[in-house]
Amino acid sequence: MPRIRPLPAPAHQAPLVVVRASLAAILLAGALAPSAARAQPAPRYLDDATFYAMESIANPRISPDGGAVVFSRGFVDMTKDQNQSNLWIVDTGGERLRQLTDGAWRDSAPVWSPDGRRIAFLSNRSGSSQVHVMWLDTRETLQLTRVDRDPSGLVWSPDGRQIAFVVRELDEKPALTVKLPPTPKGAQLAKGAVIVDRTAWASDGVGPTPKGYTHVFVVDAMVGGTPRRVTSGDYNHTAPAWSADGKTLFVSGIRKPDAEYLRGDSEIYAIDLATLEVKALTDRSGPDGNVEVSPDGKWIAYTGFDQQNFTSHLASLHVMDATGGGKRLWVGDLPSSPMAVTWAADGSGVYYSMQENGEQNLHFVALAPGSRPRAVTTGAHVLTGVSVSKTGRAAGVLTSVKQPGVLVAFDI
Repeated sequence: MPRIRPLPAPAHQAPLVVVRASLAAILLAGALAPSAARAQPAPRYLDDATFYAMESIANPRISPDGGAVVFSRGFVDMTKDQNQSNLWIVDTGGERLRQLTDGAWRDSAPVWSPDGRRIAFLSNRSGSSQVHVMWLDTRETLQLTRVDRDPSGLVWSPDGRQIAFVVRELDEKPALTVKLPPTPKGAQLAKGAVIVDRTAWASDGVGPTPKGYTHVFVVDAMVGGTPRRVTSGDYNHTAPAWSADGKTLFVSGIRKPDAEYLRGDSEIYAIDLATLEVKALTDRSGPDGNVEVSPDGKWIAYTGFDQQNFTSHLASLHVMDATGGGKRLWVGDLPSSPMAVTWAADGSGVYYSMQENGEQNLHFVALAPGSRPRAVTTGAHVLTGVSVSKTGRAAGVLTSVKQPGVLVAFDI
């Protein structure tokens, strides 16, 4: 069982951290400190100055061949009073740290193409958040989209020719069909009434949210252009996942009347990309989501629970075949809900992250009925953002009570 254990950084370097697992692994600094380490430094405490000087590592994604990790390195732009980030890449041996993008903007959420030659990512370098793609051999970058609202959830098609993503489209239909008389020229009218016709109309820390619905789009990954919307209706759709043959997209959503009153009773739907026909694969009372398709396309892993109207529910791991048949509870009675479910390259089972007793580690469960989950990593830390390569090497961000986020890699 791999045990992730950070080792001290060399004294002449900014905190470079090596991590040991079962066979050996890496990697790199998290919270990249602004100055080099000194021998026996005086105690330092988190204050305003050090907080704004700290940098962060997020969105680590390991390449398909397990040879490199791309990640976003965040910093505070004091001149604009904003958080910014750029993309970096490092070999999984902890060497050849290189910066891929540069500038006072937010480059984030990098995703490797299936062949490992390109990286899709989000960036606001054009003035708004858009989907971009970079060719690693030349560092050339292409802006694929020019959408009005921020995209999210980038997913490559298996052949690397398309990218699916989610965008929230505004619903501008008037709540009341009231027509006012003609307005005199130069009239100074009072502001119109604020009409709320939905149960969820504001969010903590955000305030009133614009009315709209999240839809899934697909864009050409080579030339970009106008994205094609593949979902329809006044419903929210999330977490697109491609079928192995690239002909179907699986999404989670509540495509039912009065969806906002159904307390998250989401289902998994299959969308035929040729006809846009929608087929519901699940139908139980309770949320189903986080779709992950097996490498051979035969199985779908997903998370969810049976609605029992408790104050709080824990999700379990479920599996079904790609047509919606053969549903079964895969792993239940967990101490917390499984997260970041990822299939093993050979389709033998899935990896997932889980919290327990203040720790978060990686676990694995085989596909065979009756298989019991096993811990892949252990330790008093929080391991997040784990991605797994086809070669069985993984990368993630390791955090503990004394150590901010550190980029790590290990063999599983």
